[in-house]
Amino acid sequence: MNEFNNSVGMNANTDIGLRNFMLGTYRYMAMAMAVTAAVAYFGAPYFAQSGLLRSPFALLGFVIAIPLLFGAVGRKLPTMSKGGVVAFLIGFAAFMGVFMSAIAAFYSPVVIMKIFFMTVAMFAGLSIFGYSTERNLSTFVKYAFIAFGAYVLISLAGAFFPSLRPTGMMDTIVNVVALGAIAMITAWETQMLKRVYYGAAGNPAMLDKLAPYGAASLLLAFINMFQILLSLFGRE
Repeated sequence: MNEFNNSVGMNANTDIGLRNFMLGTYRYMAMAMAVTAAVAYFGAPYFAQSGLLRSPFALLGFVIAIPLLFGAVGRKLPTMSKGGVVAFLIGFAAFMGVFMSAIAAFYSPVVIMKIFFMTVAMFAGLSIFGYSTERNLSTFVKYAFIAFGAYVLISLAGAFFPSLRPTGMMDTIVNVVALGAIAMITAWETQMLKRVYYGAAGNPAMLDKLAPYGAASLLLAFINMFQILLSLFGRE
């Protein structure tokens, strides 16, 4: 067992600073989720009529923009102010709300609420697992990223070329694999939050910025999980 496993596994349950950092991160995530939900709710009627986000180029734009946004903010994180990182989180949450509004327009509120609570339960379980496990999930997450990347490519191909879109059992298999991948990524991201906390434990100012930045990453995982569950179980 490596040093990371020993330090994280032995101290996670007793480190009050870690607990406060994690709780703060999830508070930021809850705030961001509220922003995403508000934008999606009020934007759904508009985007349902305009069809603006139905273009495959819009999906391609989202796929390209997200890693660019995280990469740019991640590189500047040491020199950014806490307010700047929080502004990034809120802006990203609104950005994802626009994306979700196009999806929400095709489902009833009852279905959306059902899948939302399903996602909350799954996300919470995975977060607890990622927080409590002593196993280094980095060993497995690289395969999850490969699988999820394949899912994104399949979605893009289906958006540009509808004949390539999986249907029937194949569509179910693709979504189940994607769900397994995002589940592993979610647990790993929770474990990574512990790792970055211990790496910056002597720098309170940096921890204040890592919390909202980590919340943005968790929000993205939650939204991906919600969208996949909606595809699997959202049919009335």
